[in-house]
Amino acid sequence: MKPKHLFTYLGLATLITTSLIFISCQKEQTGIDKQETQTEQSLKDAQLEKRIVAFRDKIDLIRDNPTLKSGSEPMDVDSAVWYIEATSNLTYGNASFETKEFIVDSAFIEVPVTNGQILWADVQAAYDQVVYSLAEHNANITANQKQLIVADISLKESDDNSATFEVTSGFGTDGTTGFGNNFPWYWGWELGRCDGSGFGVGKDAADKIAYLANMEISVPVGHSYYTDVTEIEVWYWDVPTNNNPYGEYLLFHDFQEVTLNHHCLSTAEISYYKNALGIIANMYKPSGKSLIKYYCWDETSFMICGGDDCWDMCHVGRFKYGIWHISNNPPFEL
Repeated sequence: MKPKHLFTYLGLATLITTSLIFISCQKEQTGIDKQETQTEQSLKDAQLEKRIVAFRDKIDLIRDNPTLKSGSEPMDVDSAVWYIEATSNLTYGNASFETKEFIVDSAFIEVPVTNGQILWADVQAAYDQVVYSLAEHNANITANQKQLIVADISLKESDDNSATFEVTSGFGTDGTTGFGNNFPWYWGWELGRCDGSGFGVGKDAADKIAYLANMEISVPVGHSYYTDVTEIEVWYWDVPTNNNPYGEYLLFHDFQEVTLNHHCLSTAEISYYKNALGIIANMYKPSGKSLIKYYCWDETSFMICGGDDCWDMCHVGRFKYGIWHISNNPPFEL
């Protein structure tokens, strides 16, 4: 089961000003932009793939020959992050895999830093750790069909001696969630459907909204992969609107006092907030990038209002973007 989410007003002013979080740190930009209907590898994609494969060949050489002088050559931290991510996606990812469920996992690795840079031998070790983490995530998934869609490698923190990389994987599977928007769901707290059936406990309207929205994302054709992966997190106060017949924001929000009654979202409300995720994704989409996945989850803040209990409840959206590229080669198995 997913954990219950709580947010407090202690740091609300800070949250408001920083609610758009670019989770991935600086990454080398390729500047490649294309139409998602493209099916043949462009010259730019071919040149980019040669760069990535050359990087992969070099770390393979260093792994097999640890005494090589090139292992002590330095690389900028940002470049190491970009190449490790790009190589992981080219080698093991398939952005064209049609998925019914999207499973996210993460891990952290520590990488030695020397004079503000990473030695090639340590870059090779870091890449191997990333691949090990992705393979472990893959092994933990019990679906009949599964495929790495995207690996997102980001620099979380660094000092004079080490850097911490976060490895976030997104796997597509055949899944078990039913299609369609046929039933009302409780807004959050994994309370399931609110049609009296008792079904769906462990999921809620936030899960359903994200699932339906993700089913509408166009999938690139052929063998393809992502680079320059980023995420943006959006809270309800970031997206006020006058066009929501169910509230004042593009994301679900509910405030209650004294007695808590969990809101039941009708199929019409679920459809509205599913479409609203697409509007928000376009509002914040970085130039030259494509939407990879939507995330939506529930948050609750409990407070005392004039001596009475009160609850501020909402959905939060997170949007993953990347630059997708055509490759002539299928991915390797993890």
